[in-house]
Amino acid sequence: MSEDAATQPCPICGTPQRAVPRYPRYVCNACTARAVDDQGRPVRAYNTHALGYGVQVVVTETGETLDTRTLFIDGTACTAAEARFGGIIIQPRE
Repeated sequence: MSEDAATQPCPICGTPQRAVPRYPRYVCNACTARAVDDQGRPVRAYNTHALGYGVQVVVTETGETLDTRTLFIDGTACTAAEARFGGIIIQPRE
């Protein structure tokens, strides 16, 4: 990342990442990779439609779909949501 580029810290680990004014508290990819459910099982979130909308959280190992968009990263409760133009954005709960 160039020194000229605007950055913002990941709210979990503090690592500088590209600034996105719409999502000032988005979680970095490294932290997202550590997401777990309320039972400590690794999870991932994805869009349910090819056009980049809909959100589903699944248990990585079993493929079990969860009825929640809440996940935990290093003990912090986070929410998986649709990003404005498609994709998933994960942010700590307020």
